[in-house]
Amino acid sequence: MFITRATRHDKADIEEFYKEHEWEMSTQGKSVGFVARDGAIVGALQMFEPETNQVIIEDVLVREGRRGEGIGAQLMNAAMMSRGGTLWLVCHPERLAFYGRQGFSEKPFDELPDPIREWFIAEEVAPHQVEEGHIHHFMTAR
Repeated sequence: MFITRATRHDKADIEEFYKEHEWEMSTQGKSVGFVARDGAIVGALQMFEPETNQVIIEDVLVREGRRGEGIGAQLMNAAMMSRGGTLWLVCHPERLAFYGRQGFSEKPFDELPDPIREWFIAEEVAPHQVEEGHIHHFMTAR
């Protein structure tokens, strides 16, 4: 298995990978992607930079059956090493420990910088936009 920055040649495979998992990719702005390949794609993530040195990590996904092998951690490491600045993401409660191990800590939504908060609002993941009982945690690193 190898991790690499995605190229235009990976686009169709990445789209199919997310579609197979019934996962909608963000459509905001231009992204930089990373893929884990073992022949086919076994993991992927997207990164967006809505403002200089403010990077949002989105759409982190590892193929079912390959989870628990460290693929997600390797993808996160490659992505984090590729960019400077402050990193942001939103996750569900069951992913807090994983992202904590990657160096992320929670930040209240109201304390996020305006461009980051606006990004999450546009993605419809802000606290006031999700169904009652659906919890999102906003996290930052560096």
